Amino acid sequence: MEKILRWFLPVAILLSAMSCSKENDGRARYEFDAEWAEAYYYGTDVRSGVDCYQLDLAQGRTGEDLDLISSGAVVRLLISAPAAGGIDLPDGLYQGSAHREDAYTFNYGTLQDDKSVAGSFVGLRANNGSGTQILPIDRGKVSVKVSGDGHYEVRAEVTAATKPVRFVYRGTIRTLDCTEPD
Repeated sequence: MEKILRWFLPVAILLSAMSCSKENDGRARYEFDAEWAEAYYYGTDVRSGVDCYQLDLAQGRTGEDLDLISSGAVVRLLISAPAAGGIDLPDGLYQGSAHREDAYTFNYGTLQDDKSVAGSFVGLRANNGSGTQILPIDRGKVSVKVSGDGHYEVRAEVTAATKPVRFVYRGTIRTLDCTEPD
């Protein structure tokens, strides 16, 4: 009887712990400290009067178009900010939106017929070397804080395909002016 109890007790504790994780919906929270960030300024939308940006954050090595070439994660956010007269991404709390016409928003992502994503997305690549999984963002918020010396703190808390994803970046962000022809 004592042997059965010694075997049963650890199994009961393990099963109890596993049942607690199911109460949390079984969804893992993905958290990343971004290693680099870059912003692209696309100018002012004449209809809505907002400045349009693309903000990319990444953890891991990337190729062109934010393609992960190592394990890690990326997030691309299409941001609408109040027109500020400069190209640097301004401070603010940006909420997810289906439209880009309002300041302090970022555009949700949508899955296209060819399985590509238009709009904001998260890319995840596991350690096993399999391909990058690109997921459209369907809700969230992004906080951008700029200090006087040009350093940023960006916190993106989004949901992509029911996966809660959090990115944090601290450092400088180079902003490329995409309004000027090369």
